[in-house]
Amino acid sequence: MVQQPPSEGATQAADETPPPPPTDIDLVIQRFPGSLVPSWRYADQMPTVRVLPEHIREAISWLRRECETRYDMLVDVGGSHWPDRDEPFEVTYILHSMSTNARIRVKCAVAPHGSELPVIPSIALIWSAANWPEREIYDMFGVEFTDHPDLRRILTPNDWEGHPLRKDFPLGEEPVEFYRSASSGV
Repeated sequence: MVQQPPSEGATQAADETPPPPPTDIDLVIQRFPGSLVPSWRYADQMPTVRVLPEHIREAISWLRRECETRYDMLVDVGGSHWPDRDEPFEVTYILHSMSTNARIRVKCAVAPHGSELPVIPSIALIWSAANWPEREIYDMFGVEFTDHPDLRRILTPNDWEGHPLRKDFPLGEEPVEFYRSASSGV
C-alpha cells in the first residue's frame, strides 16, 4: 500500500497547537472590560487584578458564582494605606477555589472625597466571612463599606478619634484607658 502525502491543509492543522485556555485574569478582563484598572500581574505566584470600586461587588460575585474556577472561599480581606498615591487606600481580597486549588488576588484602590472617609461597596452580603474584616478595615483605616450589615468599630472604643493604622495617624504618648462594657456588643 502506497501512502499518500497529507494534504497541505492537514499538515498545517496538525502543526498548529491550540491556544492555551484563558486564565482567570483573562476571563475577568473579558467579563468586566470597563471596570478594571489596566494593571494586573502575578505577585507571589498568585494572579492579581485591580478592579474599580464601583464594580468590586459585581466582580467578586462573578468570581464566586459564575467564573469557571468557582472561587468558593474568601481567604482574606485586608487594608493598606499608601499616602503618596492618588488613591491612597487599598482593599485586597484573596479568593480560593477548593476544587482546583487556585487563588486570585483582587485589589481595589479608593480615595477619600474631601474630608469624608473613602467609600467602597461591602461584599459582606456575598460572603458573610467579610463582615468582621471589613469592620476592622473601617476601624483601623477609616474605609467605609456601603451596605455593610453592621459597620461599627471592632477594636477601638466607640469614642476613639482617628484610625490608628493610617500612616498619618499621630503617634502620641497619651495613656489610653481600656474598659470592658457589657453593652458595647463587640
